[in-house]
Amino acid sequence: MKQTRPIILFFFLSFLFSNLLAQEAGKTLEQPTPGGKAFIIPLRDMIDGGLYSSLERRGQIALKESPRLIIFEIDTYGGRLEPAFEISEYISKIDKARTVAYIPNKAISAGALITLSCNEIVMGPQSELGDCEPIIPAMEGGYQTAGEKIQTLLRAKFRKFADKNGYPTLLAEAMVTKEMEVYQIFTEESPQGRFITSKELKDMSPEEANKVKSKRLIVEAGKLLTMTAKEAKEYGFAKAIVQNRKELLELYGLTKGDVIELEPNWSEDMVRFLDSIAPILLSVGLIALYLELKAPGFGLPGIIGISCLAAVFLSKYLVGLAEAPEIVLFMLGVMLIAVEIFLLPGFGLAGIAGITLMLMGTILAFQDFVVPQTPYDYEELRGNLLKILSSLAGSLLVMALIVKYLPGIPIFGRLVLKASEEAELGFGTTLEIPSSVASLVGRRGYALSTLRPSGRAEFNGEVLDVVTQGEYVESGQRVEVLEVRGNRVIVRPV
Repeated sequence: MKQTRPIILFFFLSFLFSNLLAQEAGKTLEQPTPGGKAFIIPLRDMIDGGLYSSLERRGQIALKESPRLIIFEIDTYGGRLEPAFEISEYISKIDKARTVAYIPNKAISAGALITLSCNEIVMGPQSELGDCEPIIPAMEGGYQTAGEKIQTLLRAKFRKFADKNGYPTLLAEAMVTKEMEVYQIFTEESPQGRFITSKELKDMSPEEANKVKSKRLIVEAGKLLTMTAKEAKEYGFAKAIVQNRKELLELYGLTKGDVIELEPNWSEDMVRFLDSIAPILLSVGLIALYLELKAPGFGLPGIIGISCLAAVFLSKYLVGLAEAPEIVLFMLGVMLIAVEIFLLPGFGLAGIAGITLMLMGTILAFQDFVVPQTPYDYEELRGNLLKILSSLAGSLLVMALIVKYLPGIPIFGRLVLKASEEAELGFGTTLEIPSSVASLVGRRGYALSTLRPSGRAEFNGEVLDVVTQGEYVESGQRVEVLEVRGNRVIVRPV
């Protein structure tokens, strides 16, 4: 099993490296911060598991100092729904400080959910808030709207945060479901206006309808609510509109010296980047390992392949998805495939089991559950399967192109067999193994083809299918028969 040693070594080193990164990502400030009255925690770009892990670290630092205000600077087009749930729940449970969502530019989709989990909202003059329709990958490509089961769960979250923080509940739900049509009506009892659905308006009694002085359409059916800063303030979401951070601090009676900004550290940024390109790394890793298996020894393709696959699990491990069982499953799968390739002829149970374990480990590493239990779990499982199978399909396509075109490239020509094993090229038909085992054991001949570890060898004019114990043997090198197991002739280089 010499060929599996580099695989084990690289996964071991990668696991150690991931632990070092986890320690770096999980560090809190050992020195006390200089008594800040408020903290600013930026939440930018894609909402993902890495952002949630980063928020937890920075939130612990801020809460340790008992500030009166934590400002979450939100600037995002959205991202994954589950991390958005985790982030919004984390912020909603902060009770030792007042939380403020500051939107300099945009808080769209999952960013809108996180925004509503804060006690107050302050927006920039050109900022936007809303449009949180849940979408999932479509089988035919692109994305499609998630089913009602997912929308119901998301609406419940919006209602919960809107009720808790005093935002218009009906408009919060209208950010999620485009079937809702919402009006604002003005009566003597509510001169400031109140929001009702078109159904509620239609079902009004004549007495109630007569009390309505005026009405206006806020969200028409078929559209999601997305508000400008001016609309958000008018509808009761935004507390104020500010030009910049300076005005934001002045709004709360703070100066620049009163505020400490907590940015993500380098390891958190790297983990989020690796997590975003995980499907690509998976494809590159499989292709590189394929090239390594086609070449003698252990070289650059193997290093690249194992590094890419380790990076996939590293990123998932650090965002809290992949744990030790998933990594062990994947490693066992790789080792079984190595056993199938290097020790066993053909492709059988070990290879099938190896592929199955690799797929199981990879799928489980992309999610934080084993068996889906909620509608969101089923949708996430479907999306993960689509991503992983797309990566595998892309890898197989590239492998097929390599088999077809790579031999023509001089530097890579040694990786694949260029010609068929025909008699005029020195190859012959495999003969039956003599009945006497003793007549074969100890006999010496030479390899007719490269043994990686299987191939053909000639013994006194007899051409046989042979296999080594894992050694790589060049064509023309002398070999000796060690033993015969059934129809397998096991040889070693001389």
